[in-house]
Amino acid sequence: MDNKKNLKKIKEHTTNFLIHGEDYNSTPSKSMKVFYNKKMILNRDITSLAINAYAQMFNKNALTVLDSMAATGIGAIRLIKECKNISTVYINDINPLAIEMARENLKLNDLPNHNLKIRIFNEDANLLFNKIKKWAHESKKKNIHFPDIILIDPFGTPNLYLDAAFKAIKKEKGLICITATDTPVLFGVRPKACYRKYLAKPLHVEYCKEIGSRILICFSSKIANINNLGVAPLLTFYSNHFVRIFLLTFKNKNQIHENFKNYGYILHCQCNHRFILEDPLNLPDMCPACYEKNHFKLAGPLWLGELHDVAFLERVRTLNETEHFPNKKKIAKILEHAKAEIGMPPYYYNIHKICQELNISTIPKLEALINLIQSKGFKATRTHFDFVSIKTTMSHEQLKVTLSEIASQIR
Repeated sequence: MDNKKNLKKIKEHTTNFLIHGEDYNSTPSKSMKVFYNKKMILNRDITSLAINAYAQMFNKNALTVLDSMAATGIGAIRLIKECKNISTVYINDINPLAIEMARENLKLNDLPNHNLKIRIFNEDANLLFNKIKKWAHESKKKNIHFPDIILIDPFGTPNLYLDAAFKAIKKEKGLICITATDTPVLFGVRPKACYRKYLAKPLHVEYCKEIGSRILICFSSKIANINNLGVAPLLTFYSNHFVRIFLLTFKNKNQIHENFKNYGYILHCQCNHRFILEDPLNLPDMCPACYEKNHFKLAGPLWLGELHDVAFLERVRTLNETEHFPNKKKIAKILEHAKAEIGMPPYYYNIHKICQELNISTIPKLEALINLIQSKGFKATRTHFDFVSIKTTMSHEQLKVTLSEIASQIR
């Protein structure tokens, strides 16, 4: 690599790696020589844990991993060093400078001498997915297999890459890991762009992070369906302006048809009442809470099923306890709240916002509020999407009454 003097060495958990000096501490953007986002360390930490959990639960064979947008190579190199049963890694980036950097970082970590197969590509991700599909069918010639795991981490929307990725992934119990950083689109700030990119209507409301995540899963699932595949979410999380989803593939057609029950909509009234709607043509005449007509906003289609698999979360949690990530406590908190989200409604309530509506000056502790809700026979829990929000089977009106009650006790 030319101009090595301008490279800066940094460390991320187990791995030392190089980036261009001018990219260090700069705002992540497409103008960087080789893209690197320090805020994505949490993403890479959880991905490492998730792949180890996947290997233990679903695929005990030697794994083939494709990092389709590797940039500096930090993600792929960390997986090689932190995941035990990876035998083959395909490292790809469309930027030739990134490929040079990835090669340098492989040398820095002495990985060319590592006992595994590493292949480096300088391709458009979609083109590589299609080539790998072709090569896998001609495996005797190319000795390339359908990847067990595909990582998709674009700058912006992943929507352009999903169709080709589902064509290239292992059809039964493959793992596809998708990141979306176009959160203004998914969260309803740019609704027209969301409809164009994900064929779905978002809502910019207090639980928009969950709506956006569910839109991403639903869109991904439908693209899988086009390719005669189904997907089951193993883990979904939001942090630092990105959404990350881990989807397990399957090809049983009856199971795919069952998955259609997870596609639906959320109706949100101006009074803040919200509920699930399976058929968008079956709109109610009026809101059951405020009795007003035509005050509804529709979000979807989106995924109404579970965002996480409880056994998978538990395995990731166990693995996290044995690691020494700087983000270890944060990961544990995300996993704890994610587990509590299972079986709860597909939305949440921002308690600070409701207290503001009620002119309650002292915000109650969420644990005290949750205990009071549960004492009334309802379910309630924290959510990883927003640490000042809760999920509950209470209606918005019931929650306001309960908040007023606990506020009077505080006084």
